[in-house]
Amino acid sequence: MSSSETAARREDELQLRDLAFRYARMMDRRQFDWLPEVFAADGRLIGPGYEMKGHETMRQGLKLLEQYSATLHGVLNTYFEIDGDTATGEVYCVANHIHEKEGVPFKLDMGIRYEDRYTRQSNGWVIQERFFNLVWETDRPMVIEPDGRPKKAD
Repeated sequence: MSSSETAARREDELQLRDLAFRYARMMDRRQFDWLPEVFAADGRLIGPGYEMKGHETMRQGLKLLEQYSATLHGVLNTYFEIDGDTATGEVYCVANHIHEKEGVPFKLDMGIRYEDRYTRQSNGWVIQERFFNLVWETDRPMVIEPDGRPKKAD
């Protein structure tokens, strides 16, 4: 691979990694007007028990995040295979979700591995298809009494 080919590949990898960060930011800020900057118009988001296709369906489906008072998606490892204007990739993520159960604050953590297909469009790379693979999850009270019982929120 020539140095110009290597530089072009590294630039594509940086843009795809930036796309993973934009997805996480969109989710945490619940800015679903940003969907056209993240997903292709006919893009699909697929996970356990759901499949959303297109921006409007995603906009409606992602409103489920409103059940959490806050989320924080941390993007970890990324790996991409680029072939011209298409690519595949894996993005690892730990997603934190804050919610309440019977007045007790809980933190739901998910270990996620996204398996993606990407398309390069005139405005840059977008996700064509994202498979949400849940690797693990924990859901625990955030505040605990000295004897280990959950403490009620004030």
